[in-house]
Amino acid sequence: MEDEREQTPKEKIIFGYRYTCDACDGEGDVHETVEDAQSEQDKHRNREHGGLRPRAGDTIEKAELRREPVAEADSSSGGGWILLLIIIAIAYATTR
Repeated sequence: MEDEREQTPKEKIIFGYRYTCDACDGEGDVHETVEDAQSEQDKHRNREHGGLRPRAGDTIEKAELRREPVAEADSSSGGGWILLLIIIAIAYATTR
C-alpha cells in the first residue's frame, strides 16, 4: 500500500485492486473492481508481452483505494432506550 497508516476509528479504508508486473517492475493504478484491474492486466500483457504472461510474474493485489470519514454516531440516540430498559429491568426485579 502507498500509505502505511493504520485505519483510525474516524476513517474507513476502502480497498481496490492494482495490477503489478514483476517483469517490468511496474504497477498500475488502483481500480474499484478486480475486473478493471484484470482489463489493465490484459492490455499490458498484449502491449508489452505479446499477449503472454511474463515469466517473472504479474499479479492483481488488494490495495488501498481511498479513505472515507466515518459518520459519528449521535450520542443521544441510544441513551433513552437504555435508560428505559434499565427501569423496566429494575421494575421487573422488584416485583419478584
